[in-house]
Amino acid sequence: MRFQIVTLFPERYRIYTESGLPARALKKGLFSLAPVQLRDFADPERKGRVDDMPYGGGPGMVLQIGPVDRALAAMERSLPVILFTPRGERLNQSGVRRFYEQARNHAGLTLVCGYYEGVDERIARHLVDYEVSLGDFILGSGDLAALCFIEAITRLIPGYMGSEESAHEESNENGLLEYPQYTRPADYNGWKVPDVLLSGHHGEIERWRLKESHRITEYRNLKR
Repeated sequence: MRFQIVTLFPERYRIYTESGLPARALKKGLFSLAPVQLRDFADPERKGRVDDMPYGGGPGMVLQIGPVDRALAAMERSLPVILFTPRGERLNQSGVRRFYEQARNHAGLTLVCGYYEGVDERIARHLVDYEVSLGDFILGSGDLAALCFIEAITRLIPGYMGSEESAHEESNENGLLEYPQYTRPADYNGWKVPDVLLSGHHGEIERWRLKESHRITEYRNLKR
């Protein structure tokens, strides 16, 4: 599975794959990252600048369409193109699974990172297939959103987590938040692990976990 990324900071993706599960999965050939420096596609007379003032006035700068168009033209064009933007589709685990299937069917995805005050509207209208948002908050660049997206997608690849059960049981995978987890010691400063988890009765443990998942999910939904 290949991720092509249009970015101003290719080094962020190298750092991401230097340790932990991403490093192991990369070594096993489960996925690859191909970040492309957007500045390489700037108008020659602009000397690497890829932003400009917004028409109609207003604060900040806007990412130009020309460099993005040229960068995409230089990449594999058969992959679905995703733009990270605050107004995009709110990503959840169901959406992650849908994009995972897209990535699997097309052997990858192309990700476009937004910057500055915003991006030229023509990028969204004419150059990308999907707009995605992580939530109603502001990030300094689309790279952080892209890395979160890559992490969410790649951990669904068989063999990435080392255990299919581990990936399946995580929060949101079945529409529920994950049940509480405990480890040794069983009693710390009087804070005790629930007796059922120490009982060895696997049926009771599974029922307790499901009940707790429902309780936590309902509570979080009420708080939203």
